[in-house]
Amino acid sequence: MGRLRHRKPWLSLGVATLAFLVLGCGGKAAELPERAPAEETAVPLPEWAPENPSPEFVRAARVLKPIPQERLHAASEGDLAVQAQMQRYRLTYPATYEFFGTLSDEQIERFLGSKKKQIRIPVRSLTEAQRAALDNWFEVWREALGEDHDHRVTLFKLGAKENLSNVDVGFWALGGHSVHIWFWVVEEDGSTGGSSSSYFAQI
Repeated sequence: MGRLRHRKPWLSLGVATLAFLVLGCGGKAAELPERAPAEETAVPLPEWAPENPSPEFVRAARVLKPIPQERLHAASEGDLAVQAQMQRYRLTYPATYEFFGTLSDEQIERFLGSKKKQIRIPVRSLTEAQRAALDNWFEVWREALGEDHDHRVTLFKLGAKENLSNVDVGFWALGGHSVHIWFWVVEEDGSTGGSSSSYFAQI
């Protein structure tokens, strides 16, 4: 469920059968607090939610909806290898929710209210909590999909600097509904070079 682009052409990541699933500023956010039991949140949570979701996860769940199961089943079409790959992608969803949950109220409003349904933040402008959540996402992605799918390496190949100072990160709801975590590599002249994304939720 990751997709990347260098200049104009798009290069697919992962299995071809999953292609349809991948189309795929720094406001102040609080430090990561203690986790709260799910029963105290009064928010419908995805079936894959952690047993004790963090406040950031719950905050994201107030805005996002999980990908419909029927869409995921249709993608696999009984292919066990594809089902296994999709299960690995699913392991990354909680970390993506938690990163989304570190957005400030103003950033979430900007994401939902923009015509493109997009929020784009320079990595260098992330708050401490946002950067911690992003770094956690990178680790979860690598652990779930394997060393060959280290997303930082993907960004380096697209021209990102080692400290990601020329990378923007954010969220984009393609078609107004399919929410992706999205990365943009910014060229010296300010134009966007490569980009990569992963579909994980809906609005």
